Amino acid sequence: MDKRELITFGKLSWSLIRDPIYNYIDYNKAIEKPVIDSRPVQRLRWLRQLQLAHLVYPGADHTRFQHSLGVMHLAGLFAEHLVSELSIIGDLNGYKRDELIEIARLAGLLHDVGHGPFSHAFEEAIYWNKKDLPIPNHEVAGLYIIKYSEIGELLDKYGLLNSVLAVLDESKPEDTPLALIRNTIKEWIYPADVMDFLLRDSYYTGTREYGIVDYERLIKLSHVNPIDPSSISLEEKAVNALLGYLRNRIAMFENVYIHPVSAVFSHTASLLMKRIDDLTNKYSEAIESLSQGDPEKYLSLTDYSALIDGLRVAEEYNDEETRILVDSILSRKPLWKLLYEEKITINAKDLLGFTASLLLRQSIELSKHIEEKLYEKLDNIGLSNYRNKFWVSLSTLKPTPPVPGGYIQLCRVHENTIENTKKVFIPELLEKEGIKLKILIRVYAPRELVKDPHRKELAEKIAKNTILEFITPRGLFTGITM
Repeated sequence: MDKRELITFGKLSWSLIRDPIYNYIDYNKAIEKPVIDSRPVQRLRWLRQLQLAHLVYPGADHTRFQHSLGVMHLAGLFAEHLVSELSIIGDLNGYKRDELIEIARLAGLLHDVGHGPFSHAFEEAIYWNKKDLPIPNHEVAGLYIIKYSEIGELLDKYGLLNSVLAVLDESKPEDTPLALIRNTIKEWIYPADVMDFLLRDSYYTGTREYGIVDYERLIKLSHVNPIDPSSISLEEKAVNALLGYLRNRIAMFENVYIHPVSAVFSHTASLLMKRIDDLTNKYSEAIESLSQGDPEKYLSLTDYSALIDGLRVAEEYNDEETRILVDSILSRKPLWKLLYEEKITINAKDLLGFTASLLLRQSIELSKHIEEKLYEKLDNIGLSNYRNKFWVSLSTLKPTPPVPGGYIQLCRVHENTIENTKKVFIPELLEKEGIKLKILIRVYAPRELVKDPHRKELAEKIAKNTILEFITPRGLFTGITM
């Protein structure tokens, strides 16, 4: 990054953070340091990046704070490259070059600030479970935290608050430079968020073979689309780097992010937080207060506070269910074991138009339907005492985040001009390269049942037959409608 350009904006001085992925991460002392030191961002030190995956991969003890610094770094590199081009071929719409780069860096730093305890487990336990909450997900929660915490005042001092909020908002900004910046962070094929978590998570889990991302090539060979300056064109010679990234992304999901034992502990954490909220309403109240402009209760929530809440609730309410869930996590004693899984290869075209949140919602609903049918069958074979003790998960293994229309624009660079060549339909590119999209459905059973060979065999057959009833001739699950 050209420090001399940035120094003209706010007379900034710079310092360094040592990082195992990029060696050094620059940050400016005038704007970024106060935001990094703020309570909402420091709170991310107490949220693990991979929830409870450290119970499977001992090295996976890294935090969302580290990840957020990494996203700030990559978003800055990406934005610097694209904004420099936009200043030549397009209109910055009144923004300064260094101002747009700073917006990208701050949005990258703050993109995860709204996560709750155990991150995605909190999403499932609270946001997805309670339909009447005034805030629908952690991304919107992050917008409220930025606006109503000390961060809002810090950003507003430099006139950056509204721009950062626009970049992180759920809808795409109408402002072309901000829409372009948004692509560097999220809702693009290789945004800074995804590139960093692949690099970082593979490093800390010890699965570096799955996290190889040539981020420098992807960034440097990306260009402002000359037809639509709010979007990105990728040079044809970078397609192999893109394919390598897509292959490794799906490998990380299949081998790390949905590891069956890690999934059990994540489910345990989700049940624990749901139980705490059912008995105390603590998390719902924190979200309600946040929606009214008071972030204090929400900012007190961390992975550690959730475990402390569990211990306190178990004691005060003499609640055995809560005690069992907390003990499972603290003593690393999984309550369930994978009984059966079915992996279905699907056509990538069948998932076009599905956002990540919509796929998650569909998956949760369909899992519940499968569980209900499974319990009926267990009743019929005399295993009714295990009713409500199984659980089902459904994961969509997509190698790429949702992309509008499913296309990526390729281009060539001739001296100082960028020429769009052809649009590539990503599903066809994936299929041509043999990169398969999959839906993985798993049935987990209580450990005591799995230890009994006879009951395990019966339950395994029931699980398989139940899943097959939900598979259509096209290889999709009923309930995921196109």
